[in-house]
Amino acid sequence: MNRIINNIEFNFLIFGFMTNFVWEMLQMPFFKFSAEISANDLNLACLQASMGDALILIIMFWFTAMLLKSRKWIFHLTVYRIGLFLLPGIGITIAFEYLATGSLDRWVYSDLMPTLPFIGTGIVPLLQWFTLPLLVLWIIRRQLK
Repeated sequence: MNRIINNIEFNFLIFGFMTNFVWEMLQMPFFKFSAEISANDLNLACLQASMGDALILIIMFWFTAMLLKSRKWIFHLTVYRIGLFLLPGIGITIAFEYLATGSLDRWVYSDLMPTLPFIGTGIVPLLQWFTLPLLVLWIIRRQLK
């Protein structure tokens, strides 16, 4: 059991899911929803998004570990390492938001959502990938030390 609890990916999954679920719920005013959608369906969508977000965090961790050739990089943070870690999440967000609000037609931003000029990516989803990965890193470092 200790092996699972001390596994870096397990921690990214658990803490990534929890922090992202809170974010997903709080950012709902920045999106438009059909009047017919139920609260249960909205909660399920937030659960699914949070699980996807947690998996993206694991991809970000693996990407950084691969480039640095070490899974222990999270215990020796530098600005460079943090930048490497954040890069895939930001890239995935820009691409996925572009597709989800465009050709995939998965969601629509409300009038409250500020967007980036030219590409139209929502600022709130981008802030998510600048802040939550850093919070999750901090939590995991405290948890595993």
